[in-house]
Amino acid sequence: MTDRTFHKRFTFSAKCGIGIFALLAGYFFWVKVAIIGILLAFVIVGMIERILNTTYTFRRVKPIDRDEEMDFIVIEEGRFSSKKTIPVCDIISVEPMKVCLGLDHALVIEFGAKHLVSVQPDNEEGFRKEIERRLGSVEC
Repeated sequence: MTDRTFHKRFTFSAKCGIGIFALLAGYFFWVKVAIIGILLAFVIVGMIERILNTTYTFRRVKPIDRDEEMDFIVIEEGRFSSKKTIPVCDIISVEPMKVCLGLDHALVIEFGAKHLVSVQPDNEEGFRKEIERRLGSVEC
C-alpha cells in the first residue's frame, strides 16, 4: 500500500483570524507602535505557516517491536510542531463535530485509551474512507 496524504482545510474561522490579526497589525503600525505590529506580523506568519503545512499522511511502516507492517496516521502541523503518530488499528471511532461556535466542523478521532485528536482534512469523505479501508485490510 502506498502513502496517502491529505492537507488541512483552510476554514472560514482561520480566514477570519488571519484577517483580524492583519487589521490589528495594520492599526498598530498606523499609530506608530511598531513593536506590537511586528509581533502580530510574526503571529500571522505562524498561523499561515501552520495552515499551509499541516498534513495528515497514512503510512505503512514496520515498527521495531513487531514482525509485520502496520498502518499509521502521521499528523504534521507545520515546521514548528512535533509529529503525532496514531496507529490505525487503535482507532475506535471517527465522528464529525461542530467547532468555533458551530461555524465550522472537524473530525474527532478516538483512539487507544480514550485519546482524542481533531483533524480538518480537505477531503473529509476520502479521509474517512481511507481509515475504513485500512482498518478493514489489517488485523490488529
